[in-house]
Amino acid sequence: MNNTLTASAWPRKQLATTAAMTLLAVAMAVLFYAVNPMEWWFLPPCQFHKITGLHCPGCGATRATYHLLHGHILTALRCNVLLTLVLPVVATVSWWRWWRSAPPLDWKPAYTWLLLGGLLAFGVLRNLPFYPCTLLAP
Repeated sequence: MNNTLTASAWPRKQLATTAAMTLLAVAMAVLFYAVNPMEWWFLPPCQFHKITGLHCPGCGATRATYHLLHGHILTALRCNVLLTLVLPVVATVSWWRWWRSAPPLDWKPAYTWLLLGGLLAFGVLRNLPFYPCTLLAP
């Protein structure tokens, strides 16, 4: 017996949330494609970098997204290697789970700690002043 949910069996709230998130993602992709983030006068600089002089795990993510949407993979890798490698994986897994109508993930606290630990490790590594860690800085 097939236990997968069809679109008609999804609760309305879940359909509305999925539609809203999809529209938001498409709108952001259009915006990032159309406008070069290095020309945005209204985009605030990274406050962590401004105060400490260090690169946070998110530094360069906007520029990396812009370059990914334009197909410039190597330039995106130079801006933020973590986002460049993780974003396509997350998008593919999300699409696959949606296509297969998979049930929601059972998120455990350990996943949150692993995610935070990975971000912290990336943030530390990209600020170390020696090769190959200098390749991680934007």
